Order: sequence, then structure tokens, then C-alpha cells
Amino acid sequence: MLALMAFAGAAGAQDLTLRMPAEMVAKGLDKQLLPRFKFKHRVSVEAVTDGNADMVLGPGAAGTRVFEDAEGNAWRLEILAGDDAADRAELFAAWLKSTPGKAAIESFAPNGRQLFTTEVAVVVEEAPEVFDGDRATGSRLALVHCGRCHVVDKRNRMGGIGSTPSFAALRGRDNWPDLFRAFYVHNPHPSFTQVEDVTEPFDPNRQIHVAPVEVTLDEIEAITAFVATLTPKDLGRPVQSK
Repeated sequence: MLALMAFAGAAGAQDLTLRMPAEMVAKGLDKQLLPRFKFKHRVSVEAVTDGNADMVLGPGAAGTRVFEDAEGNAWRLEILAGDDAADRAELFAAWLKSTPGKAAIESFAPNGRQLFTTEVAVVVEEAPEVFDGDRATGSRLALVHCGRCHVVDKRNRMGGIGSTPSFAALRGRDNWPDLFRAFYVHNPHPSFTQVEDVTEPFDPNRQIHVAPVEVTLDEIEAITAFVATLTPKDLGRPVQSK
């Protein structure tokens, strides 16, 4: 595991390819998983639906089981890459089995229906998640970039837009780290957010109606580390209908 962590910092701009079923690409599974992996490990992965690839993910793959679909079919990750690419592929396999990876898999719910589960018979005690970003920098950036729509803390408690949740409310959600680390893939953020070396450039033919948010992965990690210091808002018990 230490070797994988050491490798993550050196991988940089080198890419991998992942072959997966075209149906899942159409549903957006690649966009759910791959940007989050790149955010964590700085390794880019491109999804393809046919041809040669460094890895294969699907119910017919002959590799490590990573999750199951609603029909009980095991989805496996098969690593075909050689040499240095194999190390990066193993890093991706390890991420899929990590807490953030499992959260990304299980929160994939196109049209509101969860498609996959990572539950296994053996219960493994997870280590507390570590947030390495600079909290002071994150506090400043959160107010600058996010404070125009969200109430960040007492500094702008009378600001924000009423329809957007406060940072304290978001902090109260079980998957809050994933929400913040990958906020740029959740609407309405893609229309005005640019993450360096991650998101595609804005379409020059499409008008942007708000000032764009331009951030780096390190800055997002700093914001996430700041949010970790906030007191979660008690959202109460879910509403139950009879």
C-alpha cells in the first residue's frame, strides 16, 4: 500500500485507458468514477468501449471483484497493462476498494436508482479519512468562490442564495467529502467551473452567465480540509410517509 501511495505522486500526467460497457458510458459511470480518481491520485484514465485498453471493467472481466449490479452480477477489474502502466492500474484497483471509491460507486444513481453495491460479507474496519489540504487557504477560497451562493460560515451568514444548502448542512451529509471533492461534476457547477487539468474548456459558443470559478485540485483539497473543521448541521431524521 505504501508503494502505491508513493507512486501516486509521481504518476502525473501519464494516462491509462479503461474499457467498459458502452451502456455504462452512456449512463455516465466513467464521469462518476474517473474524475474522482484523478483528483485523489493525479492519474488520468480515459474510458473506451472497444479495442485495446490497460484495464477492463465489467461483468465479463476476469479480474478482481469490485462491486455487484442490481441483478447480482459481479463486476470485475481486469488489468492488462504492462510495465509502469500496471502500477498505475493497480492504484486504480486499490482506489475502487477504498472508502472514497466505494462511495463513488454506490452514489452512482442515474434517474435516482442506485445501480451498484460494494457490500461484501467480511466487515473491514476503515481508518479515519485524512484531509491533507491547507485549512487556512481553504477557508479563504471557500468564501471567495463558494460564498456567493452558499453560506460558508458566520462570515457570510446573511449571504448566499436561499435555495442552496449551507456548508454546515452539506457537512452533515454522510458523503460530504465526496460532494466537495467532486463538486464540479454536480449541477449547476459544470456550467461555470474550470478545474485545472481536469475539466474540459468551456464551449466558446455557449455564453456563461456568471463569473467562472477557476480552481486547482490542491485548492479543492484545501477547501475540503476546511469543511472538515466545520460543525455539521443536524438535518434531523428522514421524513417517513405512511
